[in-house]
Amino acid sequence: MRTESCGISELVSKYPFTRSGRSIIEEVGIRVSELMSREFEPIVNDALRMLEALIKNGEHAKLNFSVRDVAVSRYIAYVLTASMDKRIWRRIADSESKIFSNMVKLSYLNKPNLECIKEVARELELRIIGVGEVSSLVAKRLNLQGQVLMPKPFMYAVSIWDYLRNSPRNDPNWVLGTRPIIHGYILLTQHDVYRIIEEAVENKAITMISKLGSNLDLFKELIDSVNDRLKAIEESAPQVRYRVSRRVLPKGDPPCVTAIINELKAGGNPSHMARFTLATYMLHRCVAEGKEREECVDEVLEPFTHAADYNEKITRYQVEHLAGLRGGRKFYTPPSCQELNSLGLCPTNLGCGVKNPIQFIRGSTKVEGAE
Repeated sequence: MRTESCGISELVSKYPFTRSGRSIIEEVGIRVSELMSREFEPIVNDALRMLEALIKNGEHAKLNFSVRDVAVSRYIAYVLTASMDKRIWRRIADSESKIFSNMVKLSYLNKPNLECIKEVARELELRIIGVGEVSSLVAKRLNLQGQVLMPKPFMYAVSIWDYLRNSPRNDPNWVLGTRPIIHGYILLTQHDVYRIIEEAVENKAITMISKLGSNLDLFKELIDSVNDRLKAIEESAPQVRYRVSRRVLPKGDPPCVTAIINELKAGGNPSHMARFTLATYMLHRCVAEGKEREECVDEVLEPFTHAADYNEKITRYQVEHLAGLRGGRKFYTPPSCQELNSLGLCPTNLGCGVKNPIQFIRGSTKVEGAE
């Protein structure tokens, strides 16, 4: 079964890093010297609009406008992205990956189709098979008749090397040791396979943008011609809006918090528990400095502005909830060091000598709920 019969050929052909998308780019035979021509002007404008929508609205970007040669427009959008701040690279890749995986998910929400998922994976150079195929491989190796029963609720399997390249970083739920490994494959649930596809798209987009970035001299004339508009687009990015902040966290923060902040600054995607830990720690530290919780919310937002998926409205609401300004009005405390260590979020393996990160705050000797 090919992409045509699966109904996803239109989707995958819109991305220049898929097999279908690459074929379109090769057929068009883009010449750098032609990008400034009147023929390419509509496509360049489409690329700029696409870039602006992805930066401003992330995964909620409306990309259903009528465009000509979508894969070519996306290719040019990536060229323009390569000339911008690297945090923009991550924003674009993160947005593209979520949009792509959501489209795949919507296509098979009520009727998962193994062959179609495999075809999407092949477009991204992933090797994904069904658990039935894994079962047959094991049975054949053990000279058994029929198939070996596979644990539920796993439906798919991905080769271990593709898993290592495309599993979410710093998320304890994706640590290799927590996953069933059978015959060189990692078993996946339906939800897992969508996440692997999402991560693969993000990696593909970042890789393509990076390669284009190393050859920007070829596109200098094009970039210079739209430079003013690019600057305006970059300024519209939520995380860039806060770049002027120079607040430096005081010395003495716990290693787990420092590691989460460094990951965010590097454009990473910390797990939910890592973000919870950072937000609650910073709120308590800010209050310990004598400030009102309402004042502290803006301070806590700053490190999160570096995240690729940063959304000010959503993040502000979540921080206000943790500060006890919304919902049940509970002022949340960071998880215990024991819990953080069990989740792989303690860089020192319980070597800090405290029971809760909050005890690093000057003057905090005992905190309710921090045992």
